Amino acid sequence: MTFAFGRFVRPTLLATLLLLLTPPQAWTATPAAPVRSGAPAFLPVEEIHAGMIGRARTVFEGDTLEDFDVEILGVLKNAIGPQQDMILARLKGAKVEFTGVVAGMSGSPVTIDGRLIGALSYRIGQFTKEPIAGITPIADMLKAGMGGSPVGSTEPAAGGNERAETAPDLLGRFLLASGSPDQTLSASDRPGRGHPEGPGFVSSWAGDLEPIATPLICSGCDPGVLRYYAPIFEARGLTPMAGGGGTDTALIPSTLEPGSAVGGALVSGDLSLNGIGTLTHIDGKRVYAFGHPFLGNGPVAIPMTQAQVILTLSSAAGSFKIANATRPVGSLVEDRLTAIVGEIGRMAPTLPVQVQVGPAAGPRRLFRYDILRDRAWSPVMAALVIANSLTRSTDFDASATLRMKSRIDIEGTPGVVYEDLYAGTNAAQPVHAEVANDIGALFGLLYNNRFEEPKVRGITLDVEVLPRSRIAALSSVRASKGAVRPGEPFVVTAVLTPYRGEERQVSFEVRLPEDTPAGETEIIVGSGQVVDGLDRRILERQLTQAGSLDDLIRLVGRQRRSDALYLRVARRSPSAIVRSEVLPDLPLSVFTVFNNPRLSNDATLMIDTPILEIARGLDLVAVGGRRISIKVK
Repeated sequence: MTFAFGRFVRPTLLATLLLLLTPPQAWTATPAAPVRSGAPAFLPVEEIHAGMIGRARTVFEGDTLEDFDVEILGVLKNAIGPQQDMILARLKGAKVEFTGVVAGMSGSPVTIDGRLIGALSYRIGQFTKEPIAGITPIADMLKAGMGGSPVGSTEPAAGGNERAETAPDLLGRFLLASGSPDQTLSASDRPGRGHPEGPGFVSSWAGDLEPIATPLICSGCDPGVLRYYAPIFEARGLTPMAGGGGTDTALIPSTLEPGSAVGGALVSGDLSLNGIGTLTHIDGKRVYAFGHPFLGNGPVAIPMTQAQVILTLSSAAGSFKIANATRPVGSLVEDRLTAIVGEIGRMAPTLPVQVQVGPAAGPRRLFRYDILRDRAWSPVMAALVIANSLTRSTDFDASATLRMKSRIDIEGTPGVVYEDLYAGTNAAQPVHAEVANDIGALFGLLYNNRFEEPKVRGITLDVEVLPRSRIAALSSVRASKGAVRPGEPFVVTAVLTPYRGEERQVSFEVRLPEDTPAGETEIIVGSGQVVDGLDRRILERQLTQAGSLDDLIRLVGRQRRSDALYLRVARRSPSAIVRSEVLPDLPLSVFTVFNNPRLSNDATLMIDTPILEIARGLDLVAVGGRRISIKVK
């Protein structure tokens, strides 16, 4: 994925920070739904041949199971993966010939002479003239249940998705943008927007064979917010839909049997986000569904729901089911290439997120959510619900300035507090998503640390909505003296030009260190983003050399703010970064020791090092940076 990044570390370093979470809170499932007993016999793929006629079962409306015919066209060898064949079939019947292959039909069981052969799971093309589908053999689906999550466990097994591109690829100042410091000084202070690009499912046949899309039904979602994050979901074969249905806690789970609509709840509360598919097979407390991945993360712990299909909407671009989900009836425990596996009655862990938003002199509106606990997807869900809270509110103002204070509660720590001011000048691109992505990126950085499994209790966010855009560009910098002696005071004045406002001046009283060498010395004045850009290499090395979660939290606490202006003086002197700490002005003998190749993994040597930094707080967001030179006598 190729979102632009902000402050701490480039996306290429993110993969080294991924580690599984420990879920400290559980979402209690409703009493288990009734299960229809009677396991069917299986028909192995070796006995299947073209011309055989079978029956498939799914729900088109309500919770009524409906059957339709399936004509076997043949078996595609290794179509799903090595030693994993796919059965190709033509769907027959008035409804399926009208709707075609339907998003949400994934997992519909297919039987021949009463023997289960597998699940409808793949489609060919988008505008095909007849409903052709791929069937995942039941034997391969059952292998998905042989993974690492034992029955009765409430935590995902070790492993999961090792790919950083899944998430948290967010716009965020906790992940550094590329570009040289000089480019940062002359460029916009805020990173540009982008869309994620992730690995979808690789086509197996003429570029047209792909998993049947999973409807991701979002109730309470702002359509613009959902479109903004949609590429992340679409890269995994999910089709997000705003207003398509939600979680109806009053729905009583119906009898759970093959063909029933089931799904996974990514978010619940004041916003619900549910992926909907079909149940294929029941084996005791374990259920098998979809016939392809949901999120594709291996061992998982996602609340499993049933669903009541309100409508199957026919479309030439792709038919799909619109449904309401029930409260959880269990937990998804495996999310594999050939199936998702759930356990009925099991509790799935979730993470509470609370967002308060409102005007400075008025009541706050409180939004509550529970998001899934997953090291790849939790940061995405956190960003989504925060962005939605800020935009789907009567207090929304596209040109407003936002004062944000957040807290991530982690057991064994005092909590991670991050606060800042956000403003922009383009009402068509409000900063609300930037706030959400910064929190998502910060949470992802801590949640996916490589040192330990953080026991995160929850995320809270308080956002104060301030009228108009409070942002100013740094237009000029000047010094009161052209030449000074070390230790001699002088004043550096920065001129800020606010958006649709009058110029203002910010002054810094400066004294250069007594040991400053004679000659030209460069002074930089800039926003927090600009100075962070200058320190990009230092920040990257500090993050790489961090030795614990506490080190990461400490680095986060040093975050420079947007509502401040910074003056920086640097000089050439031997320095080093050791165990995430900067050691400036090293004696040559110590510098030589650190230059020993045997210590190269523990120390990063530098020639240029900051010797002075002064911050001035502001009541607006500063952007830009300027350099001046002063002569030292």
